[in-house]
Amino acid sequence: MPLLKFRCTKCGKVYDELVRLSQLESQRCPDCGAPVERAYEGKCIGGGSSCSGDCSHCAGCAGH
Repeated sequence: MPLLKFRCTKCGKVYDELVRLSQLESQRCPDCGAPVERAYEGKCIGGGSSCSGDCSHCAGCAGH
C-alpha cells in the first residue's frame, strides 16, 4: 500500500494515509468527514526528478 498525501476540500487539512489504490475514491477527511483530493507536494522519489504535481505536463508523481 502506498503512503499518499491528501487535502480536505472543505477544511484544508493535509495528511498522509496508507491507502489501497482501490480505496482512493472513498477517502474522507478524518477531522470533518468531507471529500478529499490527492495533494501532490514535495519531491517525487523515482526517475531522479522532483515533482510538485502542479505542472501541466504530468499527473503528479503518479506519472513517474
